[in-house]
Amino acid sequence: MGISLDQIGDPLALEAAERLRSRLPALARAQHYARRGLVPPTESPARIDRFREATARSLPSERAILAEAVLAPLGDRPDATADTAARPGAARPGARRPAARETVPGETATGASVAVATGTTGLEALIGASDLLSIEFLEAGLLAARAVARIQIPGTGLFGTGFLVGDGLFLTNHHVFPVPALAAAAEIAFGYEDQIFGAPVAPATFVADPSAFFLTDPAFDYTLVALSSHSDTGLPVGAFGWHPLLEDGKILEGHPVAIIQHPQGRPKTIALHNSHFLIVDDGSLDDRFCWYSGDTERGSSGAPVFSRDWQVVALHHKAVPRTNRRNEILDRFGKTMSRARYEASPELVDHIANEGIRASRLRQALAAATCPDAGQAARRDALIALWSGPQARSLRARFA
Repeated sequence: MGISLDQIGDPLALEAAERLRSRLPALARAQHYARRGLVPPTESPARIDRFREATARSLPSERAILAEAVLAPLGDRPDATADTAARPGAARPGARRPAARETVPGETATGASVAVATGTTGLEALIGASDLLSIEFLEAGLLAARAVARIQIPGTGLFGTGFLVGDGLFLTNHHVFPVPALAAAAEIAFGYEDQIFGAPVAPATFVADPSAFFLTDPAFDYTLVALSSHSDTGLPVGAFGWHPLLEDGKILEGHPVAIIQHPQGRPKTIALHNSHFLIVDDGSLDDRFCWYSGDTERGSSGAPVFSRDWQVVALHHKAVPRTNRRNEILDRFGKTMSRARYEASPELVDHIANEGIRASRLRQALAAATCPDAGQAARRDALIALWSGPQARSLRARFA
């Protein structure tokens, strides 16, 4: 008898699985397009417009990290569709359309076509982004990774991940730091990485200071806490940079993501290959959530999920296991898992997708939260203002 999802004692996993269950057709469709480097035609025009506007506001020097634009004009033809919007080398606007195309789960051949209105003067369709990137993508990623830290609570075997968001404040999940006492007991290590290449660098360990700032919300599964001003090695917390939580417009469904994390408390790791932003709900009761692919494990909770230009798009909080009709958890070979095997080898679990809290919704929740005192409220307000300033749009400026 295999262990079922309701036997693992993880209410967050149960809730995440229930949310995703009704979205499985949309998930399959999104995965189909993501594997081909395409944005699905079900992506909302409003989100596309916000993405285009945000991209236009970003600094040209940093936007050049991406080798090609994600949107390409199709002119003013009212019949322009995504059938001509393929990867580099596909037919250009005006070319004859193919007679047929393959369908994917949950759609019809005619429903697959998309023409996104951008106003009264023309139409545009989405094309797949090129796999070619500036080599500075790697350099920018190393900068982005500096703000990510491993959380360890000594004597408990508990690990997590979190990252700096500005003004010495550190973001992770509520289920990692549910109460101030647990945060105060943690060791938060930046630079805990493999040292195979380059000069060895010792990790810098900070402690949390919940008396200075502590704000948590189980509904959005976040905790924001202040860190000590200096590490055990004497480094200031500002030396590790920070990531803002920006408003909408950072990513579209089908775009690649990167998840920088400390799975099982191991040295810093990145999920990069076969990782895509898959589904986001606009206007529903679950508007705060998004779903994406990419390997994560226990200890990855609280990791930042990045867009291809290293903007935080989500706070990772739960991987959703694949189950059979009896709700038993399946491994990567499609077999059920005993409790002993599940607990000993959690990395063997087959996951349908990851669920995260959208960065824009976290920002709104933080802005609306009731702080314990006026001093913490002022610090929270200053953080929101920092995220709205010009420095928030520049990776170089935040990691100078």
